[in-house]
Amino acid sequence: MSSFIIKNPLIDLELKLVEIDKLHIHEEIIPDSVNKLSKAIEKDTCAMHPVLVDKKTLVVLDGMHRVWSLKHLGYKLIPVCLLDYNNPNIIIKSWFRTIEHEKKTSSDLKTDLEKLGYKLQKTTDDVMQKKINEKKYIVGIVTSDKSYGIPGKTGSTKETYEYIKKLEENLHSIGYTIGYETGDDAINKAKTGKVLAAITAPQITKEDVVDVALAGEVFVHKSTRHVIPARPLFVNVPLKWLNMKADDANKLLVEYLSKRKLKHLPAGQILDRRYEEELYVFE
Repeated sequence: MSSFIIKNPLIDLELKLVEIDKLHIHEEIIPDSVNKLSKAIEKDTCAMHPVLVDKKTLVVLDGMHRVWSLKHLGYKLIPVCLLDYNNPNIIIKSWFRTIEHEKKTSSDLKTDLEKLGYKLQKTTDDVMQKKINEKKYIVGIVTSDKSYGIPGKTGSTKETYEYIKKLEENLHSIGYTIGYETGDDAINKAKTGKVLAAITAPQITKEDVVDVALAGEVFVHKSTRHVIPARPLFVNVPLKWLNMKADDANKLLVEYLSKRKLKHLPAGQILDRRYEEELYVFE
């Protein structure tokens, strides 16, 4: 079957239309986000950006909501960028949670967590992370001047993130707000007092992602964050192609993309959002 391949020194990006029902998502979707994105897709009359997918397993690495939006709209095909997930240049990171409350101090947070039934053990950053890795702590709580571990054990990394989701809900129920940051940013904001605290989480592996997705299960929202060397954007596939036979649609796709100018941009561009990776933009 035809495909359009972009060669990058660190990774091959293979653009193709595949059947939506063959894809496996690994992270839960937010219904409101699907509804909003579905309306945007209909307004654009095209599928703008390809979904990032592991070529071997067809596990979706990035673009879960686009998959469900096109499926919700009744389309059979979806533009994807097929990647070799085993490529060491694809890095998986985890989202950390930040905790804020306009009227609370760090001492109030500890008291409130204990009232919610959580046992906190004061520790150091190094010991906290070591015990998280050893599954002796479920998660850690970092403030500007203290670190705590919540002792306990879960059966899997997926279950740990479900525990974190419940922790978020419990904190939200008593007036706290939760944000999502990269690990380094969350810890830095907690240490410098820009947020009240950060919830540290165990590292999710590529094996975790594939195993969960192929089992038909999902991680909670905002669990994984994939960093890739380069990303293709603005393929702008006409929606009418997405209900064609795959072979016919892919022939059209290759011909269509071959005629368009491809611009290579360095990392750090701000388009519809900020992109950390290099970009290949179809014009």
